[in-house]
Amino acid sequence: MRRMAEIAPESSATPYFRFRSAVGEHVLIVPHSRIFDLSGDAARDWDRDGHAARETALMLAAETLGEAGLSDVVMPQPQSISLNVSSACNLSCGYCYADRGKFAGAQPKRMDLDTARAAIDDLLLHADRASPVTIGFMGGEPLLNRALVQDVVHYAEKIAAGRGLDLRFSMTTNGTLLEPADIELMRSRRFALTVSVDGDGVVHDRQRPTPQGRGSYAALTKRLAPLIADPGNVQVAARMTVRSGTIDLAARVEAVLAIGFPEVGVSPLRMSADDSALAGEDWPKYLSELTTLSRKELATANTGGAIRLTNFAVALKQIHAGASSPYPCGAGGGYFSVAADGKWYTCHRAIGDPDYEVGESGTLDEQRRRTFLIERHVHSQTDCRCCWGRYLCSGSCHQEARNRTAESCDFIRDWLRFCLSAYCELSTCRPDFFLPRTVN
Repeated sequence: MRRMAEIAPESSATPYFRFRSAVGEHVLIVPHSRIFDLSGDAARDWDRDGHAARETALMLAAETLGEAGLSDVVMPQPQSISLNVSSACNLSCGYCYADRGKFAGAQPKRMDLDTARAAIDDLLLHADRASPVTIGFMGGEPLLNRALVQDVVHYAEKIAAGRGLDLRFSMTTNGTLLEPADIELMRSRRFALTVSVDGDGVVHDRQRPTPQGRGSYAALTKRLAPLIADPGNVQVAARMTVRSGTIDLAARVEAVLAIGFPEVGVSPLRMSADDSALAGEDWPKYLSELTTLSRKELATANTGGAIRLTNFAVALKQIHAGASSPYPCGAGGGYFSVAADGKWYTCHRAIGDPDYEVGESGTLDEQRRRTFLIERHVHSQTDCRCCWGRYLCSGSCHQEARNRTAESCDFIRDWLRFCLSAYCELSTCRPDFFLPRTVN
């Protein structure tokens, strides 16, 4: 991993955030996301003397041995890629960012085996043996090119075994084309399967119809049932899209869980092909719905149950781990997306966008990659440099940040505040929750 540049933080940026929970008073040290409990006297002293609080926070924020510098721009070797194997989809969702896989004409043909092999060879040749390597399948609908998916899995396994790599796979699918052979391929491997499902039959059919206007819910549930009943090694999760005007999370999430999914994540539309993205007045309602749902999940967890809302579970785990990063994801760092024509992009949502193109297999443009990482470092984001949530939010999705608004940023801060408080409550009421789980 090479250090390419350093971007200094804003000197006036707040180094701490004070908050309270049901179990007491706390402070988040913003750099490196360290949480400290405060006694009553300590809380009063902290709030009374802002200068002393700042000096204390800066001392507590000092980097420790082994921690990555938050000002550093580093360039690791690619460790994960997604292959855009299909340029078509059998559904016609109005909000789809990918234009059913065509990306506004940038990807007119589906990927062939030679292109896929070139990308895999480049990934596995340079990947770090000490960390897992992941190959994902995207589209369009990737199962419209299932022969390539199967060929890629077998080819990549052979190469990875020879290099001693921990190889894993992922796929994002609408689930309506799953066949027994697909399920069998996944069951026997470390496979993360994300299924797009938007609620009960009524909501799902309205948001995810076929090109002929028919619903897709019946096909989804029928094809998915064998995998839900016997997932094997597959980690199955649902992803639910939330559009403006349909922010009724509780009933929709319950309907998705009733299908048999062990977890469901909700994704608010920040940019959409059909103008159904959440607008200013939608964000407070979305926050209310999300926190109400999460409080129920928290109550379940406090009494020994599991958290099934992915957004909430991931946030709690990241807080527990002290997650703190100048980037919201690995785009352009350890992760890339390969288009059907072999070009490499820093994000699977940006196929065809020259601002995200960084080369092709074997010839990544280091200067373009360096520029991308510098420009998107959280210290380079005017709206983010002084925000107390800057290393937890990390500027949000690079694509969605284009549509950043005051309301959407307020939502993120309020959501983080809720999750911080919930973490302190859960870690007090149920300290075993964050212990490693034993797999039998």
